[in-house]
Amino acid sequence: MVEPTASPLATDPLAWRPAFGEYVLAGSVALLLLGALSAVVLYLIPSGPLQLEELQPAYQVAPEANFPVNSSRIVNWGDQVILVVRTGDQSYSALQGTAPTDGCILNWNETSLRIVSPCTHLVYDLRGNVVRGLSTIPLQHYPVFIRDGVVYVARP
Repeated sequence: MVEPTASPLATDPLAWRPAFGEYVLAGSVALLLLGALSAVVLYLIPSGPLQLEELQPAYQVAPEANFPVNSSRIVNWGDQVILVVRTGDQSYSALQGTAPTDGCILNWNETSLRIVSPCTHLVYDLRGNVVRGLSTIPLQHYPVFIRDGVVYVARP
């Protein structure tokens, strides 16, 4: 007659060893906790200061060296389109970049030194006043300043 042997768990409680499925379960739980901890850390410690263009007091247009005399730049500052014109070594003008009548993007005409709407053929001077056309609505003017060799447009 064969005598029954006692199971290892009955004699030694430390002899239990996890199976493969238990390793997989423990690894999955550890990865889930690590991912949740990473998300919390990344949320609480942002990478840099939050800067919204619409809330900034000035918008950087371009370095002076990259902005030749008698040229223009169109910049988007939030939902505003601004036309910046350099007419001399230290002379800049910044005006509303869209025509107030139809919203067409305005162009700088280098030969006539005027701002022209290609849609309605309105012509404006550098102060934003209508020179020629069927409108009397002037363009909004923005202050321009230079700091450390960079051209900026400020809020009106």
